[in-house]
Amino acid sequence: MPTGAGDVLAAVAEQLKVPLTVIARQAELAHMAGRTQAADPLLVQTQADAALQLVDSYLLGLQLLREQTQLQLEPVSVPSTIVDIAHTLTRFAKQYNVDIEVDITGRYQPVMAHARGLRAALLSLGYGLVEAQAAIEDQRRRRLRLAMHRTPGGIVTGMYGTYNTICAAQWRTALQLCGRAAQPFGTLAPGSGAGLFVADTILRCMDSRLHVGHHARQRGLAAMLHPSRQMQLV
Repeated sequence: MPTGAGDVLAAVAEQLKVPLTVIARQAELAHMAGRTQAADPLLVQTQADAALQLVDSYLLGLQLLREQTQLQLEPVSVPSTIVDIAHTLTRFAKQYNVDIEVDITGRYQPVMAHARGLRAALLSLGYGLVEAQAAIEDQRRRRLRLAMHRTPGGIVTGMYGTYNTICAAQWRTALQLCGRAAQPFGTLAPGSGAGLFVADTILRCMDSRLHVGHHARQRGLAAMLHPSRQMQLV
């Protein structure tokens, strides 16, 4: 059952406290007389971009929910979308000492999706999982891998890292706790996990959803995307 829009909104509001606190603290530093520590403009910009992206994705999710019965899907290249998202995430991940990796081998036909929605979903997922990786004490293991592979059911696209304790039951529980608990993932991921829930909401509008997946001995969250039959015939 999809998480309610009100629940996701509560999670978004909770998650926004983090970047807004960072921005407020940096503004305070910038205005302190005789300060010994200067504000970091790049930190402020990165946190502000992440906060705005989360709000934009949430609003897009609401729009797609309203248009779901007449949603216009089109062939979308997943590899190019992943490369674009990896580039966008890199600056944000650097502030958390997380390395972004891309693992795409072979050629993939386009999938049927809402192009803007797919990008927003994967980007929201990436922001959320970067923060989860940042909670790992061993900095040498802080890597987020953006990857895809084929299955009989379609093309699985996901993000994977050192999430050894994540399981399907934990994801189901987190969906139930969305908007009702400050940390629905417990110690696995800090904050409300809003980016993950926003991503799942958008993907469900495209007849997909997030699920716990595996890739190259790593665990993470992924979605099954359906290849374009039209492009397969070309």
